[in-house]
Amino acid sequence: MHEMQKERGCVILHLSSNLALDEEGIRQKFLESNYTVEELTAKLPQWKKEGKLEDGMDKKIANVLDEIKKISTQRDLVLTKEISATDSISVYSHKIIGPIIDLMIEVALNDPDHDSTHVSAYSNFLNLKERIGRERALGIRGLVTNSFSNEEFINNYSFLISEQDSYMDTFMALATPSQKACYSRYMNDYSVKKIDEMHKTLQDEKNGSSFDISPQDWYDLVSQKIDLMHNVETDLVATLLTDEQKTEKPEEKTDRLYVGLNSFSAKQQEFIQTLPLFKGLPEPTLADLFRNASVGSYKKGKLLFLEGELPNRLYIILDGWVKLYKGNSNGEETIVQMLTSGDMIAESAVFLNAPFPVSAQVAKSAQILTMPAPIIRENVKSNNALAINVLTAMSVHSQLLIQGLESIRLKSATERVGWFLLKLLLEQGRVPDMVELPYDKSLIASYLDMKPETFSRTLKKFKQKGFEIRKDAVILPQVKALCGFCDSDVAGICSRHGTDECPNPDCLSSKDEIIFYD
Repeated sequence: MHEMQKERGCVILHLSSNLALDEEGIRQKFLESNYTVEELTAKLPQWKKEGKLEDGMDKKIANVLDEIKKISTQRDLVLTKEISATDSISVYSHKIIGPIIDLMIEVALNDPDHDSTHVSAYSNFLNLKERIGRERALGIRGLVTNSFSNEEFINNYSFLISEQDSYMDTFMALATPSQKACYSRYMNDYSVKKIDEMHKTLQDEKNGSSFDISPQDWYDLVSQKIDLMHNVETDLVATLLTDEQKTEKPEEKTDRLYVGLNSFSAKQQEFIQTLPLFKGLPEPTLADLFRNASVGSYKKGKLLFLEGELPNRLYIILDGWVKLYKGNSNGEETIVQMLTSGDMIAESAVFLNAPFPVSAQVAKSAQILTMPAPIIRENVKSNNALAINVLTAMSVHSQLLIQGLESIRLKSATERVGWFLLKLLLEQGRVPDMVELPYDKSLIASYLDMKPETFSRTLKKFKQKGFEIRKDAVILPQVKALCGFCDSDVAGICSRHGTDECPNPDCLSSKDEIIFYD
């Protein structure tokens, strides 16, 4: 990763300035990168033989190394300056460095002794270092083109700095004392302090007067900082398996595979393309989005993220259930929403690049599609169709959340349970007189905003009316028994509503009595 970040910086300097590296200097950098690739390639068989790589990991690493080898043509264009700096930044950032970071994090997560919080700190540091690498490239472009007097450029540059601040804050919030010590050991250098001063002036004055520096001097200054961060990065790896962390319970591993859209079956592709986020998008756009996607299988109890963390990826549930919740200092939880197939998870935080407002945990074994958050955001900026889909998906999600809260808060305990069972029955649609309970009854009670004992007493009332209550299912005495709990929202997914078969066309219910249809 570090060598490719260095090469990107050299390439942008070479393409952007007449005072750039000479041809011999840039060729030397290419040779250094190639040497690192050859070194890694030679080690893969040994690592696999020694069992140091999970199944398939060697192929994933080899695929990334192949992408690096493919840029030989681009390197020729760099030497002759027949490629733009913007195109070069995109190739290095999204096709090579981004996937490398994902692999580094996956290797850390695959270790059986890993601790997810400590790996998250490591992940945020890697993304912080990458944002500084992009700042090096963007700063060179801005200095060469005198863009630091341009308001739009300043806004884009300030946004990049805000991303760095967010990753830094999250790293410090999650880091162990030993991880923080790694950072402090190196990051008191002049280059770090000088760049921080320039950032502060830029944010205070909203202009680039603080960047009164040549492109070459800027490159050297930021490169010095990134080299120091590489030292931190190396030391952080050693902290991932210290005794301090081995004493904590290791988390379940996640089987994650990197995929393209063609990796899915025809039925899965059809399902994905019906989701609000992807609906109606042309094949090239879908292919570009899924080039950086991955699918993971997550066991029950797996923590996806904590409230306050910055989003690195967009999560979309393909199968299973995930709960969104808020916790307090006493360890008590309030479930905000239960999500299932087709739902995005806290997507507003991803698109706003804001901390997650809730925590997310797998409630029933799930298969989840994820995409790098920065790539999604960049695609939204440049693709109107995708931007409209994002607005549509977020609006639908918001509406469903409000409807669900209204249905729960404004109903009696019996009505809440009846409404919940009817909604599940219609959504599942596999057996006309059976409702599969998708997750623990204690979670259902929490979601319905009632105590477990209240939920149990309410189920007894249903049992008295002929319902069979099992551990993971409820059998109806007859297929229309729950229709008395229908409302306008649930009616929208019922095939009988508006037909002669509907026993409750007005969706009326009474809080004074339990309404069951015979």
